[in-house]
Amino acid sequence: MIRLRILAAAGLASAVVAGGWSYATQMQVLRVSAQDFTEIQDLLWTNHTGYDFAQRDNGDMWASTFLPDAVLDNGSTHLEGENAIRRYATDYYKADPKRIMRHWTSTFHVTPNAAGATLSAFYFTMTQEQGKPGLNIGVAGRYESLVVKTGAGWRLKHHVVYGEGPVSLAPLRIAMR
Repeated sequence: MIRLRILAAAGLASAVVAGGWSYATQMQVLRVSAQDFTEIQDLLWTNHTGYDFAQRDNGDMWASTFLPDAVLDNGSTHLEGENAIRRYATDYYKADPKRIMRHWTSTFHVTPNAAGATLSAFYFTMTQEQGKPGLNIGVAGRYESLVVKTGAGWRLKHHVVYGEGPVSLAPLRIAMR
């Protein structure tokens, strides 16, 4: 009976140690350093700059932020591969090469996962449409995108864009006492 208890205790201790080791190993894999966070944030800023100026370099900067086999999901648009993703950016400027698009992004959050990390962020855009002066506040939304670390740095594997609609300015209401 004592021998059975000792064996059971040894088995339980072994399971706890093995489970702890397995958990610790997983946690080492599922970490994003401060440097990684900064690089991932910069990846999205480069992505935006590349899209906003795609007519200057035929979408090279924009396309460089994606893996060659990446997927872009933006509303009803589903694109696969570098060429389709590049065309998405350059086609925006075909009707009016002088058109202006600007992205602003905030509230970055990076969650590690087995493939790399999930990048979450909020955005809004400003645009200048053909024949109209000035920039207009456009749409707002968020990203939930899979990013992976490569020898060339972090890249978008599956970029998911959730448009949440146009931004409207409401009058400021100040409570008077």
